Amino acid sequence: MQLKRIIWIICVGVFSLNAFAQELTLTDSIRQSVQKESDYNQKIEILQKSILNIYSTKFDETIELARFGYDLARQKNDKVNKGDFMRTIGRALMKKGNIDSASVYYHKALSELENSGDSEKLGLLYDDMARIFRKLHQPERALGFYDKALELYEASNDLEGIARINNESGVVFRDEYNDYEEAKRRFEKSLKIQTQRKDTLGIGYSLEFLGYNELMQKNYASAESYLKQALEVRKKGKDDFALMLNYTALGEYYKATKNYSVSNEYFQKSNEVAQKIKFPDIQQYNYQQITDNFESQGNYAEAYKSLKAFNVLNDSLYNAEKLKNVEEITTKYETAEKEKQILQHKAAITNRNFWIFGLVTLAVIIGLMGFLLYKQQVLKNIRQQKDNELKLALEKIESQNRLQEQRLAISRDLHDNIGAQLSFIVSAIDTIKYYVNDKNDKLTEKLENIGAFAKETIQELRDTIWAMNKSDIMLKDLQSRIANFIEKAKQSQHNINISVEADKSISADLKFTALQGLNIFRIIQEATNNSLKYAEANHIQIQISQKENNVNFLVQDDGKGFVETEVEAGNGLLNMRKRAEELGGELILLSEAGKGTTITFNV
Repeated sequence: MQLKRIIWIICVGVFSLNAFAQELTLTDSIRQSVQKESDYNQKIEILQKSILNIYSTKFDETIELARFGYDLARQKNDKVNKGDFMRTIGRALMKKGNIDSASVYYHKALSELENSGDSEKLGLLYDDMARIFRKLHQPERALGFYDKALELYEASNDLEGIARINNESGVVFRDEYNDYEEAKRRFEKSLKIQTQRKDTLGIGYSLEFLGYNELMQKNYASAESYLKQALEVRKKGKDDFALMLNYTALGEYYKATKNYSVSNEYFQKSNEVAQKIKFPDIQQYNYQQITDNFESQGNYAEAYKSLKAFNVLNDSLYNAEKLKNVEEITTKYETAEKEKQILQHKAAITNRNFWIFGLVTLAVIIGLMGFLLYKQQVLKNIRQQKDNELKLALEKIESQNRLQEQRLAISRDLHDNIGAQLSFIVSAIDTIKYYVNDKNDKLTEKLENIGAFAKETIQELRDTIWAMNKSDIMLKDLQSRIANFIEKAKQSQHNINISVEADKSISADLKFTALQGLNIFRIIQEATNNSLKYAEANHIQIQISQKENNVNFLVQDDGKGFVETEVEAGNGLLNMRKRAEELGGELILLSEAGKGTTITFNV
């Protein structure tokens, strides 16, 4: 009776193995083509060519094939192609709007490619990472990655890469710094290289960038010329994405020149292409512009229709935003599931071996079955442990995502509501001053004081939003913020020399929490402002040093000094001491009449 039961269990195991094998059958034509090849390099070449044909329109299929390619490269421990397929997954996620997940894959690719020795693929990855920071409006980080990519391309004399980086970095100077001259210089350099290479795709992008740069400066004649040249080039090519952007740019040009009917025609053409390649972000933007055009014409019925189309897209994009972090979690879950499948596959093979050896002798079957039961229990314990680890990881990620969403929501509310209201107050005060003119000097002086206070409040609000938008603040970010503050301070006090020094021994990876970073900045800001307003100093020195596990900050001036008990409340020293306590340290103030003031604290 027990023998029949053992044989039945083995038969069930063999049947399960066959069913499992059927589930793993590759039905996709591209995968089948790859599997038919015995040569590894040929397999990779087929996958890369197939991905190149679909990556700009079929994002999910691109991700599926890139993951398949990554598995092949992982089996060969091929760092170059492992990193490149990870980069491909990141690009597809970026095009879908999943910026967080794209960043995860880019950093995974970076760990592979930086040690691979392949400068071409590493340069492409730097370029992709720069685009993320450009989209997130972090120009310094974007330009940092563009510079790394450009250095690699120049070393290998990669003209196509040099031209592309000049175009994209030019956009950063144009959109983030309003430096149209530097942007134009880079666009023209790219156009010269692409013309030399006879690259119609690159020529089209360079012409469009030049046209949009002129449009932003209201040089309408040259803007129209560049944009129409770009359109003629792109109509001859097969890049729907570039054609879509060109139509939108022309729509903006005709809107700016108040030719609203022609403007709407180009926005509609752009929407047709955007719908074809599934690019809702551009559609949403186009509908918004079309609505504005109809309102400018007084055609409110058509404006209402366009607004409805905009709202439908906006709702769909909102839902997509809610799911943008799911991809990363899914990837981790799928990794665990693959490990389970591998273990199940091994168990099925073991069962099949039991069946074969069971035909030889009953004693061997009983022994092997006993071993199998033990093995299955071990595998079950391992799976349970991995499930628990995955659950903890998922809970941690979800908690971090909720916290980040709350912080971003608060910072958006501060910027959009309080920031906008303060800006309105400044504008209103300037308007009142214009009408009052010189008729009432006291009123004018009070209005100027209120305006200055509102502007200072706006700056403080921006500093707070800067800290809230970061989970961690690097020391170099803090130094950059302090440097910006000092530059503004120098504009109002030309005769005072302000210097910032940081020990070279401080770790480049040193970082603070957002609250720590804001408190450090506020203490330095308050100490510097006191020196500027009251000390009558000629020189203010800010020093940053590190001793053991503490980071020390010093603000020193050579001014007239003061008696602390007489001015503490008036100069905000109580607030500075409280912030130092929140940093886990103590504010030390040394001041002597005629010998200046020194303030130190540590973190």
